[in-house]
Amino acid sequence: MRRTLAIFALVTATGVAQGQQARTFNPRDLAGIWTRNSNGMGGGGTCRECGDRGFGNNVPPFTEEGQKRFDQNKPSYGRALGSADAAAHPEEHIGRRRAVPPANDTDPYQHCNPQGVPRALLYPDPVEFIVLPDRILQNFQWTYSWRTIWTDGRQLPKEEVDLPRWWGYSVGHWDGDTFVVDTTGLDDRSWVDHFGYPHTDEMHLQERYRRTNYDTLELNMWIEDPKIYRGRWNADVKHFKLLPKDYIKTPEGWTGVLEDLCAPADEVDLFNKRIRDPAGGVVHEK
Repeated sequence: MRRTLAIFALVTATGVAQGQQARTFNPRDLAGIWTRNSNGMGGGGTCRECGDRGFGNNVPPFTEEGQKRFDQNKPSYGRALGSADAAAHPEEHIGRRRAVPPANDTDPYQHCNPQGVPRALLYPDPVEFIVLPDRILQNFQWTYSWRTIWTDGRQLPKEEVDLPRWWGYSVGHWDGDTFVVDTTGLDDRSWVDHFGYPHTDEMHLQERYRRTNYDTLELNMWIEDPKIYRGRWNADVKHFKLLPKDYIKTPEGWTGVLEDLCAPADEVDLFNKRIRDPAGGVVHEK
């Protein structure tokens, strides 16, 4: 799909970290643009200490319903199904070793649907935290999507929600210097991560953010969904690096998170016909 061209400083997020770790900081100040990308943004994988794009390898056993939904999802990310590479890593959960061509068409994001959480948090591109008196907004550069975390003291819905949301219902509070976010009411059409792990609208996600130094934000997460998993699923620890204010810059000098969204018109013409379908053996007449 089309990605906006940008120019940015010739410095990696790791290099930025070396120069900023000694700076003083407020552990309760989360404002800024954070990234898990090894290059800061725009291609590349996650930085070495940031964790991968999966929620975690220690997946609890599935329920019968969970196994059914897991088998229906066909991710294009991970080690190729049946490959020598997949066979060489039996220590990884099968969800990380079953990638098939993207033209299978089961990934909801391939139709420009929202990624939701926690999947959006795992994608290695910048996310901006905007701190307001009664909420924290997260603006994800990849898909240019907004999420609201309410900090005004409201409680999560006590009963099953009438209207599940792609981004769910999220509330946050401080526990010492750890920002705790609880989310429920997530639309069950989204995936937990890029490997296609399922969830229902009864999933409970908790995120725990801790700013460990000037430029590092540590994220611990877990989910509970008794309809899908037989036990709590604790995520691998993830880390974000703080980007300098002017790190992301267009050729015109416009700074800030890019509008790197998935537009259906671009998706069909540029991605599906030119990349996704040929990868799956589908040929379109010219």
